[in-house]
Amino acid sequence: MNARGTCPPGQYPSPGGFPATSLTYLQGAPVGFGEAIRQACRNGFAYRGRASRSAYWWFLLFQGVVFAVVAIASTPLAGNKGASLAIAIIISLPLLYLEMATLALWVRRLHDTDRSGWWILILIVPYVGAITLLIFTLLKGTPGPNRYQP
Repeated sequence: MNARGTCPPGQYPSPGGFPATSLTYLQGAPVGFGEAIRQACRNGFAYRGRASRSAYWWFLLFQGVVFAVVAIASTPLAGNKGASLAIAIIISLPLLYLEMATLALWVRRLHDTDRSGWWILILIVPYVGAITLLIFTLLKGTPGPNRYQP
């Protein structure tokens, strides 16, 4: 804690107030691009804990690049149905894992804003649900521990 009584980014006070402890990935620590990808893939089925904005958005960027590369690479094979089917079968499992990791990351991102992962079901409501979840993912996480801290 500094003189103003606030903690530096990436830290929060222990229950007694001192000393400040460093956050881990599942506690919502900010991460870079490579670390976001490694940790999201490593914690692909971890629905407990929190995810920082940087962890969430870096992984979504990575996922978008992967899907774009797959779409571009599979375009020349569109005329050959046998090759297209083989490619689709080969890459479907890794892409499915990316989707599952994104779902877990989305839930952890909601946890960081002190909301239940069940908020993801708001996507059932057309337009409003997607906009609401976008706003939730853009919000700053709750400072300090919250009820979703691992």
